[in-house]
Amino acid sequence: MAMKPVLWLVAGAACLALAGCEKTAVKAPDAKNVCFHIGFPKDQPPKFNVIKKDVPSLEYCAAHLDALRIKFLSIGSPRKEIVGVYNGTFLWSTPRGIRISKHFEGPAMPFLTKAPDGRLVIPSAFEVPRDRNFSEPQTLPDNLPEKK
Repeated sequence: MAMKPVLWLVAGAACLALAGCEKTAVKAPDAKNVCFHIGFPKDQPPKFNVIKKDVPSLEYCAAHLDALRIKFLSIGSPRKEIVGVYNGTFLWSTPRGIRISKHFEGPAMPFLTKAPDGRLVIPSAFEVPRDRNFSEPQTLPDNLPEKK
């Protein structure tokens, strides 16, 4: 019976140690109508770089962030996803579109999707043809390497 208080003390100390390891949440800047890109320098807090000021809406900021992502890829950046902020809302620009969330940690919702021609549109703006038949056998290209 004397072991129970010791176990509770050890469990409490472990909880405190784990709570001390928790990372601090990324806080968005207070600037209104400013589109930011978030940089993550090694061993430093996140850096908020201004992409454009006086941006009228979240959609325009998303378009500027996606253009920046494409520019980074064109100069050889290995990152396929970049993060930005607009009026306290976090945006993730990916090859598939833009996701948003009010918090940096946790899930993000789809906001804009890439259309087949590369434009950013709302997810329901274009239809996928319903007459696709995936039950038909697929043919393999003739130029595949031989198995050894």
